[in-house]
Amino acid sequence: MPQVSAAAIRIVGLGLGANGSELRPFNESPGTVVVLAIQAPRGSGIVQIDSRGSQIDSFIDDKGQSLLEEGRIGSFPRIAEDGSAALVEAEVRARPSAGATSLSVQGSVAMTLAAGSKPTRVANVRLTQGQTFRVGTATMTVGEVATEEESTKITIGLTRTVLNTIREVRFFDAKNAAIEARRTSSGYINEKAEVQFDAKTKEKTVAIEFELWQNQRVIKAPFTVQAGLGIAAGPRASTSSDAPASAASNAGSNAAKSDPPAARPPEPPPVITAGDGAQSVEAVVKQMQSGAQAGKGGQILSVIYPTERPTYAQGVAMALVFLPMSSLDNEKEAERVTKELDAFFAKHQIKPPFSREPTDLFKGVDLAAFVSDAMVFMKGHVKKGDKAADALPVPAGRPENVKITGDAAVATLSGKEIKFTKVSNRWFIRLE
Repeated sequence: MPQVSAAAIRIVGLGLGANGSELRPFNESPGTVVVLAIQAPRGSGIVQIDSRGSQIDSFIDDKGQSLLEEGRIGSFPRIAEDGSAALVEAEVRARPSAGATSLSVQGSVAMTLAAGSKPTRVANVRLTQGQTFRVGTATMTVGEVATEEESTKITIGLTRTVLNTIREVRFFDAKNAAIEARRTSSGYINEKAEVQFDAKTKEKTVAIEFELWQNQRVIKAPFTVQAGLGIAAGPRASTSSDAPASAASNAGSNAAKSDPPAARPPEPPPVITAGDGAQSVEAVVKQMQSGAQAGKGGQILSVIYPTERPTYAQGVAMALVFLPMSSLDNEKEAERVTKELDAFFAKHQIKPPFSREPTDLFKGVDLAAFVSDAMVFMKGHVKKGDKAADALPVPAGRPENVKITGDAAVATLSGKEIKFTKVSNRWFIRLE
């Protein structure tokens, strides 16, 4: 999961002058905002943040006062060009009570993550308004082209869906030399989008290379952050798990002495069957890997924490949805895979949108049968030269640095920290 921490806090009181709004602090409406800093996992990129799919579950001050009035995740998140980080605002209308020194915010941020990117080059693109060209199965159109003294402003029209898959765009001349260029703007209205570049060239024909995000998946990243006067908390963003520690501890302010709000009571452990779980953390991972290779969805699901099995199935569905993206350079192949996927989802009675709540998406669906068939489908569509194991959505390698504390465990798999839970003396992997 991405790391989420508090990056800034803004508290605005009532305005002054006519109607109490003529003079407004920071030129903002009254309320409280905590800015969330999101760091993508190593090797991944943040493609898009869905403000509507995100939510704030709790927003309270250290006096115990709930501020969750008109709470929402802001509509204008900012994402770094390379997808490595993002800023999102958690907003409420209320303000902290008198004497409060810190805030605690809980919720989740819905986003699309991509695991790496792949370049696709289009040769001999004429920079003439109305000229069309294809990037895989997508059609793009050259819009306004304005040549200035040392550079050319180029507008390209495309769909919003394709725009969201672009990580970077590079330009090359007839001798395959890179042309210095930068993206100056991009935007969309409904599904129609355009992106504008400033390229230092007067060439009328160029090659354009599109770096496209691959293996996209939709997730909801949970967060719990605490913000006070000591908001800056060191050289790295804290994870969701360590964020509740007072953000003011480095500043030595009184906020560090405030007790955090009482935690929610823990939910009772789920009921498990005799075939659920495994005897050890290592056995959990091994069973997932062997189940994926054998196309046995029930074997995989049995070692996933019971309440998180629909979430895992949703991740599998999203991995399937983006399979055609790996064939953007072959239009016929992409269309063939898309038709096969449509038939596959129809067989299991799974209908889009796939980003809705997992329990709703898989209502009435046989999860074990779906995951079984999905593993077989993925193995059947592995490109020549690629390893089937790398294409399957299960942990790779063996658990390392296993640390067990009571009924909880943490292990490292492929450089990532994975959590496990023991229920009735049986171990399960967690997806949190």
